[in-house]
Amino acid sequence: MQAPLAESPGSMSSSQTETLARFVAAFRRGIQEEMAAMQGQADMFEIPLTEGADLGENHARFLVRYRFQSSNAADRLSPGATCTLRIGPTEQAVTIEELEADHVMVGVEQRIDPRASPAALLVAPWFLYERLISALEGLDVERHSIAGALALFGKAPPVRVASSLVCDHADLNVSQRAAVQLCSDSSLAFIWGPPGTGKTTTLTHIVEELIAQHKKLLLVSTTNAAIDQVLTKLASRPAFHDAMRDGSVVRLGRSDAETFGTEIGAIALRLHREHAEAIDRLRARVVEAERLVRQGEAILVQLRAAIAPQQSLFGGPRVRLAPAALAGLLPAPVARECVALPEDQQIAIVLGRIARFTRLAALCKASIVKRRRAMQDDQANIVQNARLVLATLANSYLSPVMKDARFDVVIAEEASMAILPALFYAASLGREKIIVVGDPRQLPSIVHSTKESVHKVMGRSVFDVGTADPGPSSIVAMLDIQYRMHPTIGNLVGRMFYDGRLRTSRDTARHAEIIEGKPYPGASVIVLDTASQTTCRRAPDGSSRVNPDTAAVSAQLALEAAHTGARSVAVITPYNAQARSIRGLLAARGGTAIECSTIHRFQGHESDVVIFDTVDTAPMAPGMLLSGEGQASVARNLLNVSISRARGKLIIIADVRYFETTLPQGIITELLRQATTIGTRAAYACVPR
Repeated sequence: MQAPLAESPGSMSSSQTETLARFVAAFRRGIQEEMAAMQGQADMFEIPLTEGADLGENHARFLVRYRFQSSNAADRLSPGATCTLRIGPTEQAVTIEELEADHVMVGVEQRIDPRASPAALLVAPWFLYERLISALEGLDVERHSIAGALALFGKAPPVRVASSLVCDHADLNVSQRAAVQLCSDSSLAFIWGPPGTGKTTTLTHIVEELIAQHKKLLLVSTTNAAIDQVLTKLASRPAFHDAMRDGSVVRLGRSDAETFGTEIGAIALRLHREHAEAIDRLRARVVEAERLVRQGEAILVQLRAAIAPQQSLFGGPRVRLAPAALAGLLPAPVARECVALPEDQQIAIVLGRIARFTRLAALCKASIVKRRRAMQDDQANIVQNARLVLATLANSYLSPVMKDARFDVVIAEEASMAILPALFYAASLGREKIIVVGDPRQLPSIVHSTKESVHKVMGRSVFDVGTADPGPSSIVAMLDIQYRMHPTIGNLVGRMFYDGRLRTSRDTARHAEIIEGKPYPGASVIVLDTASQTTCRRAPDGSSRVNPDTAAVSAQLALEAAHTGARSVAVITPYNAQARSIRGLLAARGGTAIECSTIHRFQGHESDVVIFDTVDTAPMAPGMLLSGEGQASVARNLLNVSISRARGKLIIIADVRYFETTLPQGIITELLRQATTIGTRAAYACVPR
């Protein structure tokens, strides 16, 4: 059995408490400074709302509660968060009371018309950081595995015990099997997965092995897309079929992808259908009761209007209600008797019915709340009983069902992109093992602040923090055979970014069709040298860069590839404005199926043909994104992502001489030199725009 990471409560040292306090204080400062930078740069985002309903007052909290339908609120909000409700022409602060898969309940201080439109929640993008600070401040050496979190950050030694693997991993290559073995043996393991090396496949085997060793696992990632990818791989393994059916594999958060019955709400419905069916019945009764209250109030208005002239000197005609007007509000026989009574008696009867249906609606709403709480308790129990829980990093500290959940093993996928404070918190939930999966040579998390102290806390890769050098480290397993890229592209990536350690699978037949297609039939790596014939300038809004000529040629090449048989084509560029320009050109010529995005947005994707538009040229100096030098340069990671997305054909559009002159020691210049040496250099011809 693996030695636990965390000490027993009785042996918990004061030094560990002090170290935790220092970490939390440093994280808090860094997060708060990043929030301040975001507030100066980023706008709020909107979550559309529909089908609003009044849930009544919460007298203890002096709030009125409303329920809205929303398709993505559960993944972007958390109970207790504050945001702004815009409904019709008004805005006011609201508190998120409860969340379901497709509904959100909010509390407001002043009554609103929930049926007004348009309706939306305005959410500050930094609210997750506010909740993360709160979660970090709640860490406690008695209740969390602080030793595991400190080990991840190089402040405590990992434990390594030789073990025998339980499962058969014969379909893995040598480096992939070594990764599984490391995760079985060590209390701390880093899996270094360069592009195309089967990282997700290896991760699936790691999960299968540890579950076979009777471990309880939490698998977290920065994005829902990565969680979905892992879940799809797991679903293809026979060992997980029963676990997915019986609720042993649980996915937190909502997804538009196939979840194979593992979404926690779906499991709760399967296990506790009685609650769900009762809630549906209660909601229907609330709707009907509130309709009858509105019907009674309308009748009161009519009756009271009739009484006024009758009480005047000259009197007036009686109002004759038809029994049909009271249908539903009163039983039919009572309605016939009621319409024959004087108006003041009719008013008393209608008031009594309104009071009755108001009480009925309130009782039904209370029952709904009680049932919903029972289901929420059920969801916490589902997590407690699960063998594997999959969640975004944010949900590890946002979701109420995770409050008391603890695990034997915590696995962080896409860890190179994750911010360090969130990884620290997730690691504190693991009693025995912490496993980090990612690639320190690809993009880190995005940080808005320019302060070095913030980048130290928020912008570094956990590989850099947990391992002085991932190459020779005994707790790092590098996957060294790539299966995605054509050998020429793979060799370029390996030489540029992985010290020549990345090898290519011998199976190249699947690349042949891509290579032979247009543009540039027979070539895999092409440098299209614009040779000082294009111009780079600021976009109209001044926030980014554009190069109209390279945008035009990028669109033309992408369309040519798509029209001559390439199954997938992508254009990537460092700048948002250039990506928008290219998308417009593609849309105008029917190329909407062609992907076009910035490098940051394309990480994690791949395509048969990739066109990389570097944009930069005279009269502007090279932009910050591409002008880095050295191993630690952000430009190195950006360029790695740019060229390693291509399966069969990579076209780099660049002014070669410009980069050689302005950045003689730059990573981009070395990339162009290497690509020209092993690939093809093509001449640029201006494309009419």
